[in-house]
Amino acid sequence: MKRLIVIVEGETEESFVNNVLAPYLSNCGFHNMVQCFKLKHSHGGISKYSHLKTDILNVVYEKEAVVTTMIDYYRLPSDFPGHNEASALSEKTLIVSAIEKSVKREIESTQNRRFDDLIPYVQLHEFEALIFSSPDGVEQLFDRGEYDHKRFSEVISRYRNPEEINNGPDTAPSVRLKKIIPGYDKVLYGVEMARIIGMETLLAKCPHFADWVNKLLSHLKN
Repeated sequence: MKRLIVIVEGETEESFVNNVLAPYLSNCGFHNMVQCFKLKHSHGGISKYSHLKTDILNVVYEKEAVVTTMIDYYRLPSDFPGHNEASALSEKTLIVSAIEKSVKREIESTQNRRFDDLIPYVQLHEFEALIFSSPDGVEQLFDRGEYDHKRFSEVISRYRNPEEINNGPDTAPSVRLKKIIPGYDKVLYGVEMARIIGMETLLAKCPHFADWVNKLLSHLKN
């Protein structure tokens, strides 16, 4: 049976994989070992593509392993394969999909072989987008007086899905949450809100995220 190796950008994503994604996969009948580790040179973010590539190459040759990533599109270094070409596309989903394909193509080209179970994933636009899938997380974790309920509801109603929330320095999902919830801490609250919302809702509201999870299920099954 195949196992899953997830290379993540930081501590929050690591906790999400271990405490939300892994239990979901187990409930789907995939009781595979899930190994998750942070980028060795991330320091909370990716500074250049070579760091991610090094970590991918350290595990991609392992047998019976599905290798994937969970990194943010927000502030993604421009030296990522296909970044400049993808940026000319009209939709953000197309942009990150193109970058994911370019990363896989670059790895395979430099290693002169195919890696069928390598699934690069870039989160639109960052982890915090998932929290805007539902008000359940913030409502159950905080009292009404502890956060700006009106502003949170306005963000949810303004976008067709949370992945469309843009990545401007003043409007990225994490920036919005810090304005809505005074004292918001990504590691402390982010994963717990995602857990409360639940994978079913996250999958229903975030199509690019859902496509990734479905690919993982398919590759683990096969």
